[in-house]
Amino acid sequence: MAIKKASLQKSYINIKDLGFALLESEEDGTTKYSNVIQTRGLQEISVETGGELKNAYADGGIIESGNTDGEGTISLTMHAFPKEIRQLLFNEVYDENGVFKEVKGKQNNYVAVWFKRERRDGNYALVGLTKVMFADPAIEGSTAEDEWEFSQEEVEGTAMHRLNDETRKIMFQSDLEGASEDKFFDDLLQGAYTEAEEIPANTDNPDEPAEA
Repeated sequence: MAIKKASLQKSYINIKDLGFALLESEEDGTTKYSNVIQTRGLQEISVETGGELKNAYADGGIIESGNTDGEGTISLTMHAFPKEIRQLLFNEVYDENGVFKEVKGKQNNYVAVWFKRERRDGNYALVGLTKVMFADPAIEGSTAEDEWEFSQEEVEGTAMHRLNDETRKIMFQSDLEGASEDKFFDDLLQGAYTEAEEIPANTDNPDEPAEA
């Protein structure tokens, strides 16, 4: 009997193109997104969905197994969150005097999230989550010593199923026949995606080029 052999894939070597969109509403069986935005500075990301295995026992052993949906989680590490992303994710809105006040009961926004995983051969994958709420990042700092130590910002979020189609995660592979990135974004953002706005790496001075 001939056994079909799987193709050998190249490893992923880079992550980039982190994007978000505000989940405005989930009413009447439709989902509406807005404020589609893309940013730089993604250093690490981890997505866990799919739940856990459950086993049924009989006759002294496992007789059946199944997996639950489980709680979806996402964690990401950024070089720094731009102010536009902080406003979108954490409702961190500053007034005309440069002041933000966190009041009792503040709620963060539900957002869609996506990012790209690049392979060495030029192919890539897109990973999208339809409905995520992130916790506020910790505020940390340290005194500079002899050498620079760059700061990082880490956040964790819960990934949920959106209501209209009960979808939580959407995947795309560029090397498959008929692959359509547009279809990925149509399915993820329900038509809200047009052109993602990239935030310059140096948000204090947008005209200054990003460092290599």
